[in-house]
Amino acid sequence: MLKWLKDYFVGESIQDPDHIREKLDQGKLVPGIFLITLSHNPHNILEILPAVMLFQKSLYRICPEIIGMARGEDEALELIRSIVETVYKDTGDVLVKEYLKNR
Repeated sequence: MLKWLKDYFVGESIQDPDHIREKLDQGKLVPGIFLITLSHNPHNILEILPAVMLFQKSLYRICPEIIGMARGEDEALELIRSIVETVYKDTGDVLVKEYLKNR
């Protein structure tokens, strides 16, 4: 089972995020969906992961917590911009991980 943020962020073009999440949790292929995850790399804040990569069982098992989903890479980049902007406006910093823990 994938780890999801309780109130994960969703791109504007996603019609039924719960259905997509359910399919991903079941290990089914969902083309065109990109996931936003917290980064394990201390030099990065967030990462974009094409959902089709979860078809690799090794990646599925170690996937970091998912904090958002978008349709297409452009929308994923826009969603990341929006998340970081929100965190900065609310806290004056870009510590996304800490912000989400305290949300």
